[in-house]
Amino acid sequence: MLPTVADIMNPKLLYIRVGDRPSLARGKLLEFGVTAVPVLDDEHRPAGLVSLRDLAHADDGVSQEEPVRVINGSASVEDGARMLAEYGTHQLVVVDDGGRAIGIVSAVDFVRGLLGFPAAHPRAFDRF
Repeated sequence: MLPTVADIMNPKLLYIRVGDRPSLARGKLLEFGVTAVPVLDDEHRPAGLVSLRDLAHADDGVSQEEPVRVINGSASVEDGARMLAEYGTHQLVVVDDGGRAIGIVSAVDFVRGLLGFPAAHPRAFDRF
């Protein structure tokens, strides 16, 4: 059976809420060793993405959120990798059938999945 995006995603989802200042994500990004966090609405649906790159280029600590790219957890790893290549992005927010965020998957996760390596996520998530 071929792996799905849900098989390789990180289900421990760091995020900020719609209305939060994007700069609030900086500490979490650094603490957990990730490069982006999604912005979720009250129903846990993705509304944006804040990356370290956004924060590094922000004026006065406030950034513009990137558009969020999503993929269903049941999609194949190959389809997800193709989406990353098409969008030129480094991560996708994984959603369920109702459009609610259930995880995040990075370019490295897709490379590992395509090569048959097990999923591996930053150790900081072990205590999350």
